[in-house]
Amino acid sequence: MAGTLERPLSIEERLHKVRTLLQIGVDGAEAADRAEAELAIRRKAAAACETAFHALVILSDLLIERAGHAPVESHGSRGEALEDIGREDLANVYSRAMHALHVDGYQAQRFGRLQRDRLRELAASVDRELQKLA
Repeated sequence: MAGTLERPLSIEERLHKVRTLLQIGVDGAEAADRAEAELAIRRKAAAACETAFHALVILSDLLIERAGHAPVESHGSRGEALEDIGREDLANVYSRAMHALHVDGYQAQRFGRLQRDRLRELAASVDRELQKLA
């Protein structure tokens, strides 16, 4: 029989314990659902940051190669190559996007004002470049 060290629990005490344990379990499950939903949002935001940044990587490589510069193999050398071909504007966008979107947004899974701002900045820059290339 369930009880304490001193005496068995009464029916009322046992029913109270059942209600309490049930509520703790239900509350815990709801908290887990909220945490899972938040984690899913963070994962989607991280993937969005990385996907948009990857568009800039591909565009940058295209512009670098079209300018006759040797292909690059790292983020740092990509920014430098953009400067070398006279595209300091894109080198700055690239650097800002790499830190806010790739490092903070994707790797650290942060998604706040800075990531939103850099995503808009990246989208505007890429769109302008695509129009020039069309």
